[in-house]
Amino acid sequence: MDNINTTISTGEPVTEQAPAVDTPSTSTIASDNTPVYLPADYLSAGYYAITDKGAKYLRPEFVGKYAETMASLLADMKPTDFNGLLREMKRSKKKTLPFEARLTAAAEMLPKALALVHRKKAPALLVTYIKDNLDHLHDDDDWTAYYRNLEAIAGYMIGGDT
Repeated sequence: MDNINTTISTGEPVTEQAPAVDTPSTSTIASDNTPVYLPADYLSAGYYAITDKGAKYLRPEFVGKYAETMASLLADMKPTDFNGLLREMKRSKKKTLPFEARLTAAAEMLPKALALVHRKKAPALLVTYIKDNLDHLHDDDDWTAYYRNLEAIAGYMIGGDT
């Protein structure tokens, strides 16, 4: 009997493997059953870029293209529910708080997002988005960049395509 297991059972090395599939961040399914992903290059180069003179600045796509894309992907979510996620982030914005306190505020978004998804008030992509960002928060600058991105998303959710 000749089948794929013959090669494996003979002890000979298997040289043909299924090609690896390189996909963007975890997906969710849109209402028409089409997978929805975070932008493929989202966070690949971090939040910041550097000018020719060495000054660090937030890459504009985090308050522009990426924020607008995320707002459209979260369009089924009520802006008030999204703003509820930001509440602790806004409170922890005080400069006197240490980074660890700000990080806690950011981390609190995850269980809140999970609850919103469970109650079908938000798409599963929201959880993926928060997890991806939490993995990239290493200092106050990263936290601030994430917060600015969240504020931009909230603005696009409320303002739409005006």
